[in-house]
Amino acid sequence: MTIRVLELAEQLKVGTDDLLAVCTLLEIPATSRISCLSPEHIKKLTAYYQEELEKK
Repeated sequence: MTIRVLELAEQLKVGTDDLLAVCTLLEIPATSRISCLSPEHIKKLTAYYQEELEKK
């Protein structure tokens, strides 16, 4: 199942611009708010934000 960047940003409660920046950092090919993310990409992004929360 794929979801769009916009939908994942809403779920993670982050801005779409922030999420797209993290996609670039993690070398995930997403260029806009409506880009689709694969399940593997969703896992990577979710793990990234989880680690960031744990650091705080």
